[in-house]
Amino acid sequence: MLTVHRAEQAGCLVEALADTLSQPLADPMRTEIVAVPERGVERWLRQQLSLRLGTSCGGDGIAANIAFDSPSFLLRQVLDGVSDDPEAAESWFADRLRWPVLRVVDGHIDDPVLRVLATHLGTGDARADRGRRLSTASTIAALFTSYGWQRPTMIAEWASGSDTDGAGGELAEHLRWQPWLWRLVREEVGHPHLAEQLPVVVDRLRADADAVDLPERLSLFGATRIPQTLRSVLAALSERREVGLYLPHPSPELWSAVQTAGPQRSGRLRAERRPVRVRHPLLASLSRDVQELQEVLAPAVGATRHHSAEHRRPATLLGALQDGIRRDDPGRPAEGEGLDPGADGSVEVHACHGPQRQVEVLRDRLLHLFDADPTLEPRDVLIMCPDVEAYAPLIGGVFGQSSRVGDHPAFSLRVRLADRGIRAQNAVLDVLARVLDLAAGRVRAGDLLDLAATEPVRRRFGFTDDDVDTITGWVQRSGIRWGVDETQRRRFGLGGFPQGTVRTGLDRILLGVVAEEAENEWLATALPLSGIDSTDTDLAGRFAEFAERLTTLLETVSEPHASGQWLRTMIHAADLLTHTDSETEWQRAQAVGMLTDALSVPEGTPESELELADMRDLMAQLLIARPTRSNFCTGELTVCSMVPMRSVPHRVIVVLGMDSGQYPRAGAVDGDDILQVAPMVGERNVRDEDRQVFLDAICAATEHLLVFYTGADALTGARTPPAVVVSELLDAVRGVLGLGVGDPVPVLYRHTLHAFDERNFVDDGSGPFSYDAALLPGARALSALTRCRERGPALPVIADERLPRAPGDADVDLDELISFLAAPVEGHARQRLGVGLPEQADEHRDELAVELDGLERWGVGNRYLDALLSGADPHAAQGAELRRGSLPPFAFGTREFGPICDKAQAVATAAHGYRDDSADAVDVRVVLPDGRRVYGTVGDVFAGRLVPVSYSRLGPKHRLAAWIRLLAIRAGSDRDVAEAVVVGSASGRYPSAKVSRIRTPDDAGDLLAVLVAIRDAGLTAPIGLTLDAAVAAASEFGRSGDPAKARRRAEWAYKKSYGDQNRYAGLVFHGDPGAAVGFETMAAAVPQPEALSSVAGLLPGDDATDMYIRLAAALFGSLLAHEEDR
Repeated sequence: MLTVHRAEQAGCLVEALADTLSQPLADPMRTEIVAVPERGVERWLRQQLSLRLGTSCGGDGIAANIAFDSPSFLLRQVLDGVSDDPEAAESWFADRLRWPVLRVVDGHIDDPVLRVLATHLGTGDARADRGRRLSTASTIAALFTSYGWQRPTMIAEWASGSDTDGAGGELAEHLRWQPWLWRLVREEVGHPHLAEQLPVVVDRLRADADAVDLPERLSLFGATRIPQTLRSVLAALSERREVGLYLPHPSPELWSAVQTAGPQRSGRLRAERRPVRVRHPLLASLSRDVQELQEVLAPAVGATRHHSAEHRRPATLLGALQDGIRRDDPGRPAEGEGLDPGADGSVEVHACHGPQRQVEVLRDRLLHLFDADPTLEPRDVLIMCPDVEAYAPLIGGVFGQSSRVGDHPAFSLRVRLADRGIRAQNAVLDVLARVLDLAAGRVRAGDLLDLAATEPVRRRFGFTDDDVDTITGWVQRSGIRWGVDETQRRRFGLGGFPQGTVRTGLDRILLGVVAEEAENEWLATALPLSGIDSTDTDLAGRFAEFAERLTTLLETVSEPHASGQWLRTMIHAADLLTHTDSETEWQRAQAVGMLTDALSVPEGTPESELELADMRDLMAQLLIARPTRSNFCTGELTVCSMVPMRSVPHRVIVVLGMDSGQYPRAGAVDGDDILQVAPMVGERNVRDEDRQVFLDAICAATEHLLVFYTGADALTGARTPPAVVVSELLDAVRGVLGLGVGDPVPVLYRHTLHAFDERNFVDDGSGPFSYDAALLPGARALSALTRCRERGPALPVIADERLPRAPGDADVDLDELISFLAAPVEGHARQRLGVGLPEQADEHRDELAVELDGLERWGVGNRYLDALLSGADPHAAQGAELRRGSLPPFAFGTREFGPICDKAQAVATAAHGYRDDSADAVDVRVVLPDGRRVYGTVGDVFAGRLVPVSYSRLGPKHRLAAWIRLLAIRAGSDRDVAEAVVVGSASGRYPSAKVSRIRTPDDAGDLLAVLVAIRDAGLTAPIGLTLDAAVAAASEFGRSGDPAKARRRAEWAYKKSYGDQNRYAGLVFHGDPGAAVGFETMAAAVPQPEALSSVAGLLPGDDATDMYIRLAAALFGSLLAHEEDR
């Protein structure tokens, strides 16, 4: 007999099942069979039964000799036992069916009936991607399997030659290719489909109890949907056996309402179904799955038993909500008067600013629950999430799983991510999938480095963290962009340009072991890479071995192979690139096992040829999440997707990530799926399934139900609605509390944008919400700043502080002096405060640029200029640059390189006229009036000249640096240097050089003392000088002597040179590196006269002159007076 056991709580069903199993089978050695829909349910059920079954009065902790199989496995057992040819039934399951489908599609793709399929596969189009063959065959096989599982009557009609939908209708014209193809697949398989044999199988099971080797009692636990084929088999088995269905059902009133509605025609379309009238909105919107299951089971059910827990008065909001669902009463319960949800906390909905904040709020809320109830343990909490993969890294970080840095109390919680995708768990499979992806793509440098950094690859080649960093630097400096070699690039129309490929970059690295890049010597197309130490020789060899093995594999997998050869190739790839130790060897075994199962074909069956794209699709199917029983109910705080632990009761159930549009799933109709085009009652609907799962979660929570969603945009703050089911939950709570439709719901909590918001640390009587002590100082600082803003005064910034003078006996490094005076505001931050802003990240580009940006153009020109100045042959220097891989390909590179060479040649030609001797370096030691020394070394001295040369446009920075070095040589050495000749490029359309000749002054010591005094003052407080504005002011003041004109000229130059965008000025004067700083702010930042009292008589101008102008003239006045431009 088929008996349905139903209960609102799965715990009551466990008691009923335990009572059943406590009665031994006739054969005590016979294994009990309990079919379960999910592995999480299996683990929980096994543990619960072990607490109830035993040799004494139960609770021995042992539940043995029970097989917890899936319903599909149970069906396979029945078919294997009943069928005369078990292999025939196995041939029709999806994992085996893809191969005959693929062979049939390949053999008949030119038939007019399959023209839609041929268009999809791109048959006859040389430009089309033929890699969709296996993916398409797998999809068709899955459809055929689903048809046989859910609508066997349609398959039986197809077998008889009818093109019908199994519901009494004819198929639409665009779907008739499916029965035509199915009949060809049946011929290829050579065995009848289960649907054809189902009447015979059912009759045999009904007539003969020994037709199948199963015990006299079968149980199916926790299902909310049972496909038609399994229903037919279970009904037949129940004629000779005891079959028990243990179904979680939310409401006895709903069950009665479906029964009262009366029997409806079997095999009817869902559109013909009469909706059941219920009062509770959650039952009306979320329970269609269990309603339809009850309807389709009704003809076969022999008895129904309701197992109800002892009814108690609903003392909490959650209890009242569940009681209303049970009684089908959406209103406020009579015994619920005085219900206070604000102090209850049994139902909470948290609106947060994005996924990260959801997890942070969840962490603190759980800690509050653990503190409030010492009996609550992590095992009592279940976190369900529609998208585990997206939230897994956030959970790992927030709960301290990825790093235990810090002392947050949540770091002591043990968290188990139960059903992540297998790619996240099996690193060997991840490596193999990456190899296939690389072969299908362009082999980008970033992807290559990502592969090298995976754990199995690192173990195989001995790469440490430092090694990976070193290799990353090599890849960037060697110019590797994308492509294995020139041959592979031909696929993308770039044959003949090997620069930037892995092969060329690797040659550069290996040549760098024995030669220097600066020597401009190359071998074939490779230029040695500089900076490879002798200690890195072994690493270079290991990286070369890795790249060589990968290159060989990429060539192999890029070609089509038979399925058996693909299996051998993938195993060989795992051996070449990965290594596993005793703790991870299971990963290789699992990878090999899964690939073997996926690629093996029955003996005697021809192997299909698969292309690379087919293998990628097959690998993608293998990497779908597969929860294992060992990951559930481990005593840790469990995080899983929505289905594996559905209906399993927990004291605290958390539903995370219930954002609008994310849940329920969209459920778009697949136009090729006949079951979705015309669905029948009892067939799968993903949106109804998701809704039912959410209802199960509501009913499974015994003490607390916490729901989290993104309730506001993290950037704009605009509020966003939750998932529809969450809105329905809030409406139901309104009904329990007797609130109106528009009334605010007291269980909805809206959280702050940041965890460090001061409101998270305010004691509301039950303690602060946040447990993060590390964020408390930040919250206090934020609170102080907020109060400052409310009071009105401007917030303090760096420029407001006057620091004490730097130690007076500190000598001055010449290079530091030059660096400071070139950018006084930045110098104050760096040299006195030790504050440096991070530079813009110069990420390595994987693509080949068709034009160079300004910095890249300067790098090429500067290297070429250095080569020319060192006396290298121009053609050799150009050849070295071409082999460096820094130029765009083909004509793009020629277009860029030509003007660069012309400009560098013009600068070099101009410089050669003054560099008529070998270069020399001069050590300088200048004794200042206060006893300190300015010390350093000045290079680029040729005979009696200082001749610095730069590819950059000759500007104030280069001239000032040369001037200061010239002063230091004159005042601090016995070397006779008459002038500085500064050579750089000239601005303008045509490439040319610009030369500035600066004569050596007689009062070099005094001038240098003034510059040191300015630096001393600038270390005490920031000085708002920029070089462009300063030289403009000094020039005008020297010409006209009018400080007002000089100031206007400085302002014009400041704006023209975008001085207001100086990041250090923004930091110092406004506390924000991105803030614009006006000229008046900068010009007002000058030292007080007493700060320069030691050199007061040496400053240009008088006491009435604007100090800004006097400082500008001190920097550039004498320079301009001794300068001659050419």
